[in-house]
Amino acid sequence: MSVNKFLEELSKPFDAKDVKWRLQGTNADKTGGWAVAYLDSRAIAKRLDDVVGQMRWKDEYKPWITSKTGASQICIISIYDDDLGEWVNKSDGAELSAISPIKGGISDAFKRAAVKWGIGRYLYSMKPVWVKTRARGNSAMIEDTELTRLHQQYSVFLKESVESVPKQTPQNQIKSFAKPTSNPVPVQNTPMYEILGVKKQQGDNGVRSMLRIKHNNKIITAYYNGDDSHFKEGANLSRALFTSRETEYGKVHILQDYDLAA
Repeated sequence: MSVNKFLEELSKPFDAKDVKWRLQGTNADKTGGWAVAYLDSRAIAKRLDDVVGQMRWKDEYKPWITSKTGASQICIISIYDDDLGEWVNKSDGAELSAISPIKGGISDAFKRAAVKWGIGRYLYSMKPVWVKTRARGNSAMIEDTELTRLHQQYSVFLKESVESVPKQTPQNQIKSFAKPTSNPVPVQNTPMYEILGVKKQQGDNGVRSMLRIKHNNKIITAYYNGDDSHFKEGANLSRALFTSRETEYGKVHILQDYDLAA
């Protein structure tokens, strides 16, 4: 069976009980913050088991950018294609995390690679939810009393953004999650990031793109794991999500996600 047969099942929404929440930012006194939905590794692995079968997918990890504290990881998720008679691979990477650096980095890389297969990709269309929080050391956590409301918000999101989408091919279905629902709020799609140049580097772990990006009259250099045809001189991005980390070569910026400008 071709892996294309699996894509629709892999990309289906998850039950509210399988969706986790983390804080993306808080106010100064840590009494409130933005909660974003995500899937943990166990839910993703179960989806792969249920759809593909335990013996027909595999994951492997390779080091990416080396630093004084270790190396960030690239995860490769492979699914066996009967029609082709070979494994089909999709990959993505993640830097070391602040908590449990190696374990957290591996988990983040696995989750990002799963998105390449469509698993949980629809969650990128769900807006953050403002919730009550409480301080926990130098960070913060979501108040337990907010979890019921978050589950309700997720159910509303599914009803408005997913269940109303007509049946389509998996590729078109994934794209349609981002379409506005009833009474949409106008969104300005002004190009904010201009790509000034692209260099591709071939390494043992695959291709890495080095981008020169202009934003607010500043020019930064950022890396992207992979070879993306959208990246070319003169291209504009309306949104870009970067992470950064210190390495023995200095601070490195990594482009994790983006939207092309219309």
